[in-house]
Amino acid sequence: MTTIGFIGLGIMGAPMAANLVDAGFDVVGYNRSPDKVDALVAHGGRGAGSVAEAAKGSDVVVTMLPDAPDVLEVVTGRDGVLAHSHPGQLLIDMSTIGPEASCAIAEAASRFDVRVLDAPVSGGEAGAVEGRLSIMVGGATVDFEAARHVFVAMGTTIVHVGPHGAGQTVKAANQLIVAGNIQLLAEAIVFLEPPAWTSVPPSSSWREVSPAARSWIARPRTWSTGTSPPASGLRCTTRTWGSS
Repeated sequence: MTTIGFIGLGIMGAPMAANLVDAGFDVVGYNRSPDKVDALVAHGGRGAGSVAEAAKGSDVVVTMLPDAPDVLEVVTGRDGVLAHSHPGQLLIDMSTIGPEASCAIAEAASRFDVRVLDAPVSGGEAGAVEGRLSIMVGGATVDFEAARHVFVAMGTTIVHVGPHGAGQTVKAANQLIVAGNIQLLAEAIVFLEPPAWTSVPPSSSWREVSPAARSWIARPRTWSTGTSPPASGLRCTTRTWGSS
């Protein structure tokens, strides 16, 4: 049985790790918030008390963290993944970070004979829960093939897009398209606000427009009518603009 150390059990990481457990992997999870680790253990995984514990002895280490500084610290830090790695171990970073950081991680890992893939995902929390993520992978072809069975447990669209950093580059392009769709969606919602001369409720208008638009962004569960934007998605898009 393949043992996977999974570091980062947040909104995306928790369901991804749970799907790996369901697929039959031995998953050892670590998160700074112990309750997230407890939830994974309740689902059938194992808990780790530190990054070192999650990484040591694992065949594969997956990181799913908020930003590049977090990934660099967890991977290359004094008590990080590489410090407790073994030759031939496979590190898959599924965070959304800049391609430069991904290449730096791959270079650092090479000194420990650790194989690296950058594999950011698209599909949101719903895609993570349903195991229907799109996964864009950068790194060596042989390492991609070795990791395919891991990716299949979490996603349905899995593409090897090039060398180290290529996964993050494609994810950046993906996020730019998503951001454009969100902006157009916002314009359409404002456009449908009824002026005094119309008697068509905006909700009815939106039900008619949405099927024709064929946009995942337009699905009601992907957007909110509240005043606060989804923080994690906003941070992800902001990081993408910084990388492009």
